[in-house]
Amino acid sequence: MDAAPSSPAPELAFLTAFWEAWQALTTLGEAELRARHGLDLRAFIVLAYVHGGTDQPAALAHELGVPRYEVSRVLHALEARGAVTRSPARPDARRVTVTVTPQGAALWEAALDTVRAVTGPPLATLGPRVDLLTRDLHDLARAARSLPRPSSPLESE
Repeated sequence: MDAAPSSPAPELAFLTAFWEAWQALTTLGEAELRARHGLDLRAFIVLAYVHGGTDQPAALAHELGVPRYEVSRVLHALEARGAVTRSPARPDARRVTVTVTPQGAALWEAALDTVRAVTGPPLATLGPRVDLLTRDLHDLARAARSLPRPSSPLESE
């Protein structure tokens, strides 16, 4: 693969920096989550959202920007581990409510400690700028999600 241009476009510079940070943090973080808790990063994040009160699979999919079937797959694995329960919602039994079990809350707390141990030192190098970076990344994600979705090749046929 050719090296990136010496003076890349700002968009390429941003995406490259974002990619490098993502890879550096998630490679170690996911390895630690798997080794210590049997969780991948997506399962940890889904568990964090459910622990925080997001109890509808559709809301989880929307919040995370992933298809519902992905959320369902992750919830199924978490349910098999006894970390969450899924039950019919009241009054509409067609909907499902997801709840963290006591075992799931303990798993999340332990996994959060692991994530803090892995991400804390690199984030600490940013000092108080970490809060601004976090807000900016959330704003960026919202802006990107508001853009029209490109059509897939199957839609244009």
